[in-house]
Amino acid sequence: MTDKKIPISMTALAIAIREGAQVEANHNLGKSVVFILPSSGDEVTVWPGPDRPQPTSPLVLLWNRRSSQGANIAGGELPWPSDPKPLVDWAIAMAYSVGEIGPQYAPVLATLREHDVIGDIVSVQGVGYLIHVPLPDSTYLTIGGDEGLPSRADQVKNWHVQHEGPDEHIAVVYHGSELLRMIGATQRYLQATAIRYGGHHPLGAPVDGEAPDGPDKFYGLLSDLSEVRRFDHTTPGGALVTVFDADGYNGATINVPAEVVTRLCRLLTVEKRVIETYGG
Repeated sequence: MTDKKIPISMTALAIAIREGAQVEANHNLGKSVVFILPSSGDEVTVWPGPDRPQPTSPLVLLWNRRSSQGANIAGGELPWPSDPKPLVDWAIAMAYSVGEIGPQYAPVLATLREHDVIGDIVSVQGVGYLIHVPLPDSTYLTIGGDEGLPSRADQVKNWHVQHEGPDEHIAVVYHGSELLRMIGATQRYLQATAIRYGGHHPLGAPVDGEAPDGPDKFYGLLSDLSEVRRFDHTTPGGALVTVFDADGYNGATINVPAEVVTRLCRLLTVEKRVIETYGG
């Protein structure tokens, strides 16, 4: 059992940080601990502070962070406990913060942004970090590796993109190893859902105040669309469309002009391709 009055040794601290924070950590002849931040490659050194000016003064550790090029970045003072947990937690927070991991994915975020996919690195409980892309209907995309985002972008073996709602999983947009293909597939998916739902409701969620979806609403929309502009109803390609309730009653027929038929065909073609590619 550890004596709580005796501070942890540098040798034991190196082992605790290596195992607890899952980083490369070693001691220097028991005099200091050096560990490497996995994203940036920065080196953090921890060593005992000066002797206590008085017996009742707390023991402290000093620390310093340097870049891989040797430039000093930060430093400070820490309590020197007998239990390694506070120091392991401190090392984890430094090694896996969004400030540490985020810059490693800045080129990925920039390329996504160039393709109109706007996202940020966010912390997700139980996963670590993911790229979060909010959508207009309160759904969102998550972009990560097989298990969240690794410490560096070059460690991603497979990119995984999902479309999620507040309470449901909607679709897997992409799973594969190539970054540019992932970005292209994500852009096409968002473009397709925007075409399907006017850029406002990727899931077809009704706007507040609208009538519920169904035969009556379908007939009304088709009728309004057929009358909203001055079409030449004699142009070839028009259609007579009859809408019934599912039981075969309450039928009504609309004279749909050729231009509206063409638009509906294009919209349904896009819908068909999206469902075939990404699922309904």
